[in-house]
Amino acid sequence: MEQLIQIFQAMTVVHERFNEQAARKEEVIKKGDMPGLEQVMKEESPLIQQLRKLENTRQRLIQEWLEQKGIIKEDVTMDQLIPLFPEKEREDLQYWQQRLMTEIHKLKEQNELNEQLLEDSLRFVNLSLDAMSPQNQFAGYGGDGSNDDGEDFGPGGRSLFDSKA
Repeated sequence: MEQLIQIFQAMTVVHERFNEQAARKEEVIKKGDMPGLEQVMKEESPLIQQLRKLENTRQRLIQEWLEQKGIIKEDVTMDQLIPLFPEKEREDLQYWQQRLMTEIHKLKEQNELNEQLLEDSLRFVNLSLDAMSPQNQFAGYGGDGSNDDGEDFGPGGRSLFDSKA
């Protein structure tokens, strides 16, 4: 099962890289650097593909191992399988599984922070747009929220097409 241990090691390394990218995302979001954010996201694409390949290989290796042992189980977890491995491999698998889970947990927390930063930025932009929008009715605009051309305007006089989707 050396191959499985190598897969866990590789998955851990990929998640470490994802964590580096997530930290970079935080910085570019704080700076409002949209081109920088796009670049970070482009750099993540090969990592996603690599992780997908590793996961497929992991699943294949587990399935082959189960078949060799004559074990017929669906939706089996690593926690259920690890006790079935010889002691040396069990210790290595437990170690790498724990490292991988730590990296996944860190990534989840960083992604939640980045999501909150993006939501806050969007809220700020919307508040700024609302603050700059005229609050009074001007000539040419009726009290029903439409202009003389029949175009609908939302709250604050902005076109409904200007609001977030």
